[in-house]
Amino acid sequence: MLLEPQRPVRTGNYLPATRFDIVMRRAKPTATELSFFFCGFLIIVVGWLADLLGIFELGAAVGEHGGGSSFQLRLFLTMFGVAFSTIGVGYENFPEILTDADMAKRYLVAFLFLADGSLHLYAFNDHLGDRFPAAFFAVFSSLQIAAAFIIPYSPRRFDAAWLAITAFLIAAYLVTRTVSVWPIGVVEEVDALGVVSKFVEVVTVLALVSLWQSERASRRKAPGPAPAAGR
Repeated sequence: MLLEPQRPVRTGNYLPATRFDIVMRRAKPTATELSFFFCGFLIIVVGWLADLLGIFELGAAVGEHGGGSSFQLRLFLTMFGVAFSTIGVGYENFPEILTDADMAKRYLVAFLFLADGSLHLYAFNDHLGDRFPAAFFAVFSSLQIAAAFIIPYSPRRFDAAWLAITAFLIAAYLVTRTVSVWPIGVVEEVDALGVVSKFVEVVTVLALVSLWQSERASRRKAPGPAPAAGR
């Protein structure tokens, strides 16, 4: 006796199946992330303070570019602090970062902000003799380092602000290296620290633009609301 195949039973639930490949972003860092991030920040601060003290200890002229420690040491301490900060993120989010490109880009932008803000701390040391440039670098280095702590967990609407800050810094560098601008009054010289900083900022802009494009594409691909089931 042949059995007739049974028809599927309709339950009236037409909601799409749950997607397990979508990783929800955290609203705040874990204790491990925050601990390593803060320790990396402390490494950067210690290096910057040592550089600042070296300007006075070695009798370097205040406001002289590279008057503190060498460029290689400044770059090493910055990269060491940033690299140490990545340990906690990698430990907590390694599988998610491999599968979620947008999450990886957000962390990349945060680390780039941390690196660029650290380089601007050294630029502050190099401009101690000039009030306006010193205040400029003090404000923006603090802003960038603070932003690095919140970028991975901030809403998407703040991405435009991160992009505007970075684009402004690139534009300000190009202008001040081309013409004399008030209240600086002179054409700033091109130095290795500034070139590395602008390279970091260009990479930051590219990462933010890529993040914006991928998130826009994901919103277009997102399924619309399911139609109500007929009775």
